[in-house]
Amino acid sequence: MSRTRSFCPHCGCVVPAGQRCRCRPRPKRKPTKGDLARGQREPWRSEYSRSEYQRARQEAIDRTKGRCSDCGTVCARLDGGRWRTAGMGGEVDHARALREGGTNDPGNLELRCKSCHAKADAARRARRR
Repeated sequence: MSRTRSFCPHCGCVVPAGQRCRCRPRPKRKPTKGDLARGQREPWRSEYSRSEYQRARQEAIDRTKGRCSDCGTVCARLDGGRWRTAGMGGEVDHARALREGGTNDPGNLELRCKSCHAKADAARRARRR
């Protein structure tokens, strides 16, 4: 006899056989060829894990005390002496992009909320055309 339903071991909900319960996230997707070649297309991304960039990033966030440099929205929180942007919508942006000759100096980094970052990127793309 085939099973038509089962119970989720995590939350106890009844789940149709062969399906995933809503309480469990989907597994991560496998990397594609494009993901693997991203490091070659965008070599500046390797800088983001270096301690010099992380220090400069913290200084840039501290300069605005966790607020967006454009609109003033709180988009970072201080957690044990380190600024965190996860879940707050904050993104550290380069005032002058690395591909345009910018640097990772704290003076070139700005904390922006997602919407202000998107506007700045759109304006930057429009200038390149």
